[in-house]
Amino acid sequence: MRSSRYALALTRRVGLAAMCLIAPCPVCAASLSSRDVQIIAKVLGFLDPAPAGGPIAVLFASGSARSKADADAIVGLFGGGLPSGLGTVTARAVDAGSAGSFPGYVAIILAAGAEKTGIVPSKAHGLLSITGTDALVQTGDCVMALHSQPRVDITVNRAAARAAGIGFTAAFGMLVHEI
Repeated sequence: MRSSRYALALTRRVGLAAMCLIAPCPVCAASLSSRDVQIIAKVLGFLDPAPAGGPIAVLFASGSARSKADADAIVGLFGGGLPSGLGTVTARAVDAGSAGSFPGYVAIILAAGAEKTGIVPSKAHGLLSITGTDALVQTGDCVMALHSQPRVDITVNRAAARAAGIGFTAAFGMLVHEI
């Protein structure tokens, strides 16, 4: 009886230690939530004209393991794709060092650390650039900032959207803060 009690205690301790080792760490957590990416998919349906689905570039900083992990985590949140407007959107991690002009993509999401690459995603003509950092929208480096906690808050830089050649439906204007 006594040895089984010790064995049970040892098993619990080992199990707890193993759980701590395999639990997701903050470095591996995405800077956007699953609710954020679902909202992003829906926002693409408010573009005028709305894309017929396609891939979203998740831009990460070259040489930054943290940025790459964040991009991979965001891509994982899209799974096999999310319904969006006229089609389905997927996501692909894209190295900022080899980004170019983003041909074939319907939008750009900045992963953590990608803002330090010197690439200004709002300059990508015809592509909605999305971030979780309000300061990038205020400076015009990104078109849209999105937060879903504690409530949905979307900020759009009107001048950056116009410069990127992006238009939104009138209904979308009632859902966002424009600066």
